[in-house]
Amino acid sequence: MVLALQNVRFSYGENTVIEDASFQLEEYDRAGLVGYNGCGKTTLLGIITGSLIPDGGSVLLRNGAVMGYLKQDSGLHEDQTVLGEMRMANNADQLLEQMKRLEREMVNDPGLLEEYQIVSERYEAIDGYHLDYQIRRILLGMGFPEETWTKGISVLSGGEKTRLSLAKLLLQTPDLLLLDEPTNHLDVETLDWLEGYLSGYRGAVLVVSHDRHFLDSVCNRTIQLHNGRTKLYSCSFSEYLIRREEDERIEKAHYEQTMEKAEKYRDFAERNMARASTRNMAKSRLKMLERLDLTASEDSSHTDIKFEITPDSEPYKDVLKLTDLSVGVPGLVLCSGIDLLLQRGERIAVVGRNGYGKTTLIRTILGELRPVAGRVVIGGGVKIGVQKQDLFHIENESPLMYIWDRYPQMDQLQVRKLLALVGFRDEEVFTESSGLSGGELARLNMARLSLEHPNFLILDEPTNHLDIFTKDILFDALNSYTGTLFMVSHDRWLIENLGCRIMFLEDGTAKLFDDYGDFRSYTQASRNDKTEQKEPKKERQVTESLSGKDARRQKAEYRQKKSELEKRIAELETEEKDIEEAISDPSAASDAEKLNELCIRLDTVKKELSELTDDYLLNYTE
Repeated sequence: MVLALQNVRFSYGENTVIEDASFQLEEYDRAGLVGYNGCGKTTLLGIITGSLIPDGGSVLLRNGAVMGYLKQDSGLHEDQTVLGEMRMANNADQLLEQMKRLEREMVNDPGLLEEYQIVSERYEAIDGYHLDYQIRRILLGMGFPEETWTKGISVLSGGEKTRLSLAKLLLQTPDLLLLDEPTNHLDVETLDWLEGYLSGYRGAVLVVSHDRHFLDSVCNRTIQLHNGRTKLYSCSFSEYLIRREEDERIEKAHYEQTMEKAEKYRDFAERNMARASTRNMAKSRLKMLERLDLTASEDSSHTDIKFEITPDSEPYKDVLKLTDLSVGVPGLVLCSGIDLLLQRGERIAVVGRNGYGKTTLIRTILGELRPVAGRVVIGGGVKIGVQKQDLFHIENESPLMYIWDRYPQMDQLQVRKLLALVGFRDEEVFTESSGLSGGELARLNMARLSLEHPNFLILDEPTNHLDIFTKDILFDALNSYTGTLFMVSHDRWLIENLGCRIMFLEDGTAKLFDDYGDFRSYTQASRNDKTEQKEPKKERQVTESLSGKDARRQKAEYRQKKSELEKRIAELETEEKDIEEAISDPSAASDAEKLNELCIRLDTVKKELSELTDDYLLNYTE
């Protein structure tokens, strides 16, 4: 057990946020904590980290376990560089300097040997000997090419700081990794790398995310937080949705049976209470009625929000044509040579790293920016509907007035019915926009778009600020939309399931792919090519000067040695874990001889494991 919560409760004043949170995470568990916006997910993380004190219940962390928590822009030093910040993780440099000092001083003072062994063990525990390799691996994976490593923290963007905070946290390899929306500010390529890294993470992971693709790729557990209560499902998010629906169907059927039974008890008591011969039976039925749990079954679905966009006209066949288009801002061309013909009913998603010109491309298509070169042609009969990434440009007015000002021909009842469909009810329609969350502003924009009836939708990160369940509602609306769609998004599940063509902005150019699968194949092949160019495999180096039979023999020997190393490393890792468990067993403490043997064997295993891992990392990895 790494983490255990038992009957945790928490309230803000009279508002109960967490009523009963109970679950347990083991080592290697990777759990997604899911629920609607505002249900208390971040509050629960705060309770686990100790920044919030629960009103009741318990939070237990395994003795000696280290916890790491990702916060926005946390723990970074403005006077450091990207590489310098990474090297500060785990105090590895300070430990190494301390070891070197002790080595020098031990020549004249052998009594320092014990202190040296303690520092050396700490350095090995944080994998200090492989620090440079791990830093390189993580920085490249998190989207920091080598030329950025000398950049100062103070000049990084908010998104870059978030990525660096996550990179530093990954380097520290805590036993329990808490991640609150780690996919924010990450492009598709970095998301793919992070998924692969976390899938093989040796500790436990608890992640809050609205990225369905990420949850399905990483998590083997799903923790539902609904109405203040948690429920643990031992499965991925997509499987959880199926199981949750089945659970709710069973609970609903049980509730209906209970209500039917209650009605029979009540009817019997009313008909038989007055008669002396049946009065005791009637009283018995009333007692049975009192014992029944008549609490309605909970429905966690988001059926109270409905959203659809219906075009009221059809455009000509060619909706958008980009010809040798270059886009940018004054003094800087971000992307050039863009050619695209988007026809009626087609869908295209634009992806690429932040800062590569995705939003600039949208602004150029809308005429807000002049093309640096080339042409943008909007087809005849096109009626554009736009949702921009920045939703906070809305003037400080209530949802009711926001819609009414734009559609004064509607009466208040019509406006309130529309707003109710996107989740604004009762007094919520009078809340000024300054008091609305990002998700609420996004839903308000949904309402506006539904009234515009566009036949060409241009959306810039439409799933930002939406919880994972509201994203499903948006998907249903876009999937049934019969118009043309041009969308900038990092939401891979949305892109893939909408069947979009892909425009990939990379290194100042635009590449087109027929679907998301073709795009993934390209990026994975490209990443492998780049890795091989930077760090050639030993296999290729060995065989470059050989040919024919000798080359094949060398290749076979290389593969055999690599396989043997991998097998032996796996055996040692298993033995190391078994010995550590045996040492921690309370019964071992009563047998000093056995405990000593276990400790000696553990040292031997760790030494061999360290040597073989060094060999593998230096000679048999990309």
